[in-house]
Amino acid sequence: MRKLYFLLLLAGCGGRMPETRYYDLPSSAHGHVGQGPVLAVEPLEVDEPYDDDRMVYRENPYRVDYYHYHRWSASPGALVSRHLERALAASGRFAAVLRDEDARGVTFILGGRLLALEEVDLSKHRWLARVALELALRDAASGDVVWTRRVELTEPVARQSPEGVARALSRALDRAARRLAPELVAVAAAPK
Repeated sequence: MRKLYFLLLLAGCGGRMPETRYYDLPSSAHGHVGQGPVLAVEPLEVDEPYDDDRMVYRENPYRVDYYHYHRWSASPGALVSRHLERALAASGRFAAVLRDEDARGVTFILGGRLLALEEVDLSKHRWLARVALELALRDAASGDVVWTRRVELTEPVARQSPEGVARALSRALDRAARRLAPELVAVAAAPK
């Protein structure tokens, strides 16, 4: 009811609603195709309260807030999955990294959950971007889980803004992919 009252008041005063902005998580990783396994990356499941296109920020551990006019360009699970797909492909450790787990030649499938994707306000002048993932690698033929890992990374945000947070999250995800790629290849090369 308050929201409706505010909107009517704003409309009556001749005010305009703020423009909604949309953000992506591009990978800055560059590389080449390698000789390793063929990996498929499936969309990640997403924990509440992050299963929302609004960007999340926290001023303390007990409260979750949203930027109402700053939103992700797709679901957070899809954005993070696509980022990992591009960054792992650029690592040069895989023959291919695909989205389609039923594609020909896929030997392993990477999936899991997005546990956090947020801005953390430590003080009025210090902010972090935080991403937390729970990942699992499955053998495509048997469906057996052959590897699991919980990954949590933070990255300083240079300027407190949704765009600054998106940039910092992209850097954190690139770091995650650089750490994960050798592990994934080692698991894939291990004798069964």
